[in-house]
Amino acid sequence: MPVLLRTFGRCKPNPMKLLKTLFLLLLPCLAVQAQQFNAGIRGGLSATQISGDQLSGFNRAGPVAGPFVNLYLWPRACVQMEMVYIQKGSRKNPDPDKNDFNEYRLRLDYIEVPVVYRLDYNERFSLEAGLALAALLNTREIGYPPLAPTPAFNKQDLSVLGGGYFRFGERLYVNLRYQSSILPVRDHLSGATFRLNKGQYNSVLVFALHYQISRLR
Repeated sequence: MPVLLRTFGRCKPNPMKLLKTLFLLLLPCLAVQAQQFNAGIRGGLSATQISGDQLSGFNRAGPVAGPFVNLYLWPRACVQMEMVYIQKGSRKNPDPDKNDFNEYRLRLDYIEVPVVYRLDYNERFSLEAGLALAALLNTREIGYPPLAPTPAFNKQDLSVLGGGYFRFGERLYVNLRYQSSILPVRDHLSGATFRLNKGQYNSVLVFALHYQISRLR
């Protein structure tokens, strides 16, 4: 029978200070131009993997959904903040043709706050780059880990991200985004480290619809 492990990560260096610093830097602009905020919702799918778990491929799919607000500081550039629920993790399916009957599933549930700088290249296409800070809500791991007990997951995940927007109609966009953890989400199962490789990291592809509802007054 598969082994079910349910863990809550331990705290490591807290990236919350970085998000607070970004907010304080943006606060003067937000206060002056608050009437120009745009609001909306976004939803879609994430395709994820865990770098360092000896499994390859973005085989774990999960939902992404939540609201956003953005503020145009210049005619073609805006700062955007989101608050989304997102599932990350990893998956390996059995392959009976190769006499491989082992199954592995890892689900990590996060509330994530991306802060991005978005540049409108033209009326149809935009580029984005930024950071995303996530808080771990829950974990579920099913399978046979090579070593037991497995290391605990960290309670925060700090990622760097980049992507693009393709506009369809007045308020609807398609967003393609890639993001990767800067800090490890947990130690390697062996506990070993090598230079910048300190553990396992989230790698995420996001495919989302981005709908601007209204302008906040």
